[in-house]
Amino acid sequence: MTVFTLLFVAFTTVLYLFLFLVKKELVFTAKHQSLFSLVFPILFGIFAGSLFITTGTLDEIIRGTAVGLAIISYAINGRGITDDRFVIHPLDNRGIKFDEVDRVVLFRDEKKNEVKMNFFKFGLRGPLMKFSAPMDELVKFLSKHLKEGTPIDVVMEPNE
Repeated sequence: MTVFTLLFVAFTTVLYLFLFLVKKELVFTAKHQSLFSLVFPILFGIFAGSLFITTGTLDEIIRGTAVGLAIISYAINGRGITDDRFVIHPLDNRGIKFDEVDRVVLFRDEKKNEVKMNFFKFGLRGPLMKFSAPMDELVKFLSKHLKEGTPIDVVMEPNE
């Protein structure tokens, strides 16, 4: 095996360790977009199949597998809420600290049975996150962990 292949395998291993540590730290995990959950494994399967058909050496197979694993790492869901911050991307090691948040808006979607959450930082809207957790658990957690005086707006659908 070449030095490049060993370095790339080490990088991929460290990447997966980091992603799983971030995922383990999440208290509430945001729902993952289902399109990515379907497309990435199919593409990885096609890539892996073509890799074993067209390559000859063990070094090329290991390098191709490491490339495929690095690409499919984007399918790992690491978005959500930890004890002290919002994690908006799995590779974002800082996230948005609760101290920086000005306001949180929660919306209960009865049709999809999910809670949509949006937060505002310095007056700018953050990304929308969807949770399958009950609304009251999210409100209790956020009211305990957000800084004092941060408004939590709960929006409900009108009953028809």
